[in-house]
Amino acid sequence: MIKIALFSYLSSIQILITGYLFYLFSFKKKQDSKINIFEFGFYGIFLLSFISIFLNFFISLSREINNIIFLLPLLIFFFFFNKNIFIKIITFSIPIAFLFVLTISYDTIYRPDAGLYHLPYVSIINESKIIIGVNNLHFRFGHTSIMQYLSALFNNDLFLNDGILIPLGLIYCHSLGYLIFEIFNKKNKDLIIIFFSLFAFSIFLINRYGDFGNDAPAHFLFFYLICESLKKNNTLYKIKKTTLISTFIFLNKVTLLLCFFVPIYFIIKNFKLKYIINKINIFSFIFLFLFLLKNFLVSGCLIFPVEQTCIKQTFWYDYGSKRNSNAINTRLENEAWAKGWPDQENPKKVFEVYLSDYNWINTWSKNHGKYIIKKISPFLIFMSLIIAAVVTYEMKNNYYKKKDKKNFLSDSYFLCFMCISGAILWFLKFPVFRYGYSYIACGLSLILYILLRNFTIFTNPEKFKKILSNILFLLLLSISIKNIARIYPNLLIKNEKKTTEWPNIYPENKNIEKIENIAIYKNGQFLFYKSKEGSCHYTPSPCTHYFYNTDFTLDEINLEIISTYKVFFFKKNLN
Repeated sequence: MIKIALFSYLSSIQILITGYLFYLFSFKKKQDSKINIFEFGFYGIFLLSFISIFLNFFISLSREINNIIFLLPLLIFFFFFNKNIFIKIITFSIPIAFLFVLTISYDTIYRPDAGLYHLPYVSIINESKIIIGVNNLHFRFGHTSIMQYLSALFNNDLFLNDGILIPLGLIYCHSLGYLIFEIFNKKNKDLIIIFFSLFAFSIFLINRYGDFGNDAPAHFLFFYLICESLKKNNTLYKIKKTTLISTFIFLNKVTLLLCFFVPIYFIIKNFKLKYIINKINIFSFIFLFLFLLKNFLVSGCLIFPVEQTCIKQTFWYDYGSKRNSNAINTRLENEAWAKGWPDQENPKKVFEVYLSDYNWINTWSKNHGKYIIKKISPFLIFMSLIIAAVVTYEMKNNYYKKKDKKNFLSDSYFLCFMCISGAILWFLKFPVFRYGYSYIACGLSLILYILLRNFTIFTNPEKFKKILSNILFLLLLSISIKNIARIYPNLLIKNEKKTTEWPNIYPENKNIEKIENIAIYKNGQFLFYKSKEGSCHYTPSPCTHYFYNTDFTLDEINLEIISTYKVFFFKKNLN
């Protein structure tokens, strides 16, 4: 695990330095010595993700390219060297590395999605520039996240293939670091209940690397968005931040689309032209445009599988009525599965019939509904005990008194309404817990804040700083013990079947040298690889597990080369 600690430590330093440089060039804000250093980690992730998707329009993200991108910010930093910042970066990266080791060691990748399309798409990025119509090989390639691009960027000659696992873990670690920092930041003492409840939610419900997938980064950034929206910063600075954060959230998880209402709200609240036209907003617009263009090239749709965003005149758009790469079919399947379609009793209704009324709620509630209640119950019990203790303390000491914060509270009311609206939308369209838990967590936190904002124990945290420190310590200790209990048995295994320290990115715990995917040719021309293991994982690309035991054949698919771009498409007369 020494290698994991070293790689995560170096990666944390790199993204913090990258974020610091991005902060200097984009915000033009005088450096605050008390700034939350972990925010630089978010900024670094934003910039590196932008660079990766931009480059992939022209080249593959090979190790040679990734080596340059990893080292370049470190070299540039010496021209803008800040001793205090550098000391903070190398110091705060130590606990990040420690938490990273506990989180990722001997854990698994997110299953089954990582093996089906997360890792295979990362492999495509590392080996090829954008492949037009690649979702015709695997429909899930049509809705990949910006995280696949960020992950691909960390496959360099130092980290090798395991580097693609690093960014996801760092986002988690920096998010916890950010929340802890803000809990003890005296500038935001009124907001402690927000930071504390979101931290507790993260510890209780989002603490395994194998559960992160493409969802967790978006939800952590949604927490960050809500926190920054409530801070007492000037309006322009707040709009820049929320615009940038909202853009990255959307590029990770389309279901969190409502996040864009946050910067729109602040712009409308006190309109000025500079709130719309500024460096960050322009950067965010270009970032969003590149991602939507990538989606269009991959699937024929700006947002796959939303058919209203598809440009069906493109020849690589799939019209097939029986194939999942068709946007309508994918949308129906995704929504039906989210609403519990597999759990209905036989005979099972077809997707359209199952979704035609609200009878799905009964089926959903018996399975995933119970799962959500079971999942969220420990957090609710814990927070209930904390709140009960706080209320008892306030009433016993007669500390409670009203304060007039109408102007400030208007922001929290709006954010609470947005989160509740998001939770309702989540339930009606895609009620899988991992799709919308940030709406739920932030909504609950904001309700608590609105109800308890005047309690002196929150407005004057010095009264319970020691107690709060002990609670945070116990939460971190509990999650550490849980991870150590998972790691320790693996350290005792000394035979050849020992699991890898890193989450395994290859099928069936095999090494890359033992992977035997089948190369598929048509008329002597190589098309793609077909997995023998049922899913491709991180193997030579493009790879899919489709095109066997299906209702269609290879005769239907075509490959063309247009100005060095590969284009996969189906014959449209075979619907």
